[in-house]
Order: sequence, then structure tokens, then C-alpha cells
Amino acid sequence: MNAVERLWRALRREDFEVAEAQLFENAVIRWPHTGERFDRAIDYVTAHRLHGRRHRTDVRRIVSEGDHVGVWAVIEDGEGTWHCAAMYELEEGRIHHAVEVWTREGVERPSGLGAN
Repeated sequence: MNAVERLWRALRREDFEVAEAQLFENAVIRWPHTGERFDRAIDYVTAHRLHGRRHRTDVRRIVSEGDHVGVWAVIEDGEGTWHCAAMYELEEGRIHHAVEVWTREGVERPSGLGAN
């Protein structure tokens, strides 16, 4: 099991101490959908903690290629269902960089984007 799998298992259990241990202290995590950038593991974990209680976290897919790991996770909270697509870079067995894109299920797509 790699650091990304341990991270998501810890997030599922809301075990934020274990989640933080999967990242370097100065890991950079970006959320481009909100423009947020977390430059410290504690800030990233705190963001997860502040988003409230999750009813269910279901990791649907993890794909690994060397030190690069991709994840698709579905999270249900009191307001609905979120999808997270993320790419993580590992170094020495821990996460040092990631990009996570979150979207609420059923949100209308931006104008100008048509279905193919």
C-alpha cells in the first residue's frame, strides 16, 4: 500500500493524524477549481477537517505508475455527493505534490461546453 492509499483510508476514517503523516511537511497540494494552494501538510489536512463530517468516502479507482498515483474518489456529505479526481507525486514513499479537482455531482456544466 502506498502513501496515497493510506491517505484516503485515513480520510475515510477521519484520522487526520495518519492522513498528515502521508505527506511531507512542506507538501504542495493544489485545488485549481477554487484557486487554493496548500504549502504545508497541516493546512491541507485542516481543510479536510473543516469540510465537515462525511457520511461515506468511496475510493473508486487508484492507478499507480512508479511515483505517480491517480485517484477517483466519491464522497457523500450532508449536502450531496462530491467527486475528486487527483494526481499525486511521491518522493521517498510520501506525497510531496498533488493536484485535486473536486466537483459536486449534478452541478450544471459551464456555458460553452457541449456534450459530445
